[in-house]
Amino acid sequence: MDNFILNRIEEVKKNSFNINIGDIFSRAWDIFSATAFYVILGLILPSIIAWVINFILGLFISIPSFVVTDTDDFSNLSAQILTPIALFGMGLSFFINAALAPITVSILTIAKKYDEHRNPDFNDLFIHYKDGKFGSIFLAYIAIQIITVIATAFCVIPGVIFLVTSLFIFPFIVFSNLSVSEAIKSSFSVLWKNFGQSFLFCLASIGIFIIGGLACLVGLLVAIPLIYIGIYVFYKDVIGFEGGSNEIDQLGNTNDYQSNY
Repeated sequence: MDNFILNRIEEVKKNSFNINIGDIFSRAWDIFSATAFYVILGLILPSIIAWVINFILGLFISIPSFVVTDTDDFSNLSAQILTPIALFGMGLSFFINAALAPITVSILTIAKKYDEHRNPDFNDLFIHYKDGKFGSIFLAYIAIQIITVIATAFCVIPGVIFLVTSLFIFPFIVFSNLSVSEAIKSSFSVLWKNFGQSFLFCLASIGIFIIGGLACLVGLLVAIPLIYIGIYVFYKDVIGFEGGSNEIDQLGNTNDYQSNY
């Protein structure tokens, strides 16, 4: 962990932080408006790739599909799901989603690139397959899913706490070169310091998600990237960046754009 990040984390743990959620999403909207094509592509591309892969796998691996009409169907469904071939297929789909997570996480780096007055391009969607972050993002995705399931299984409250305090895991990995364990610990320690505002940010994000879902689901193509960009702005306000640039600026189009910032 470099000194800048260590110092910032310690400062937040000592002094806490204060954010303006409305301002965060206002700035996130400005970034989304300018990068909509790429961030929406960052959302839908993994789904398309996963669908194609799962379709091909489905030709060789049968995943159970069952309509439940009475209580006997539940036992039959459980029996089908617990077959080795079905478990293998579901596990494989899970790891495929983990392997594609860097594309969605690139929404964060696209937001930062634009925010630092550089034009995003198509190659930025695959930046984390090039910059050495793939392994950490892959493992973090798996860890987040497992911890969420375990925390929620014990009680809803631990699941909510983890959801709120996990917001900075991917930003810490992408922007601060932290390991997965360091990112999880740092995200918790920072966001726990002002859990109230972090929780309100999550509520606002859920509200945006619901509104997007009500807009014939098409609105989710706006809502979900907007939430990711909101997390970027949130992280920027709380942790910030040393020197205003890092290795992601070395990739892609480096032409300056005109900004109103």
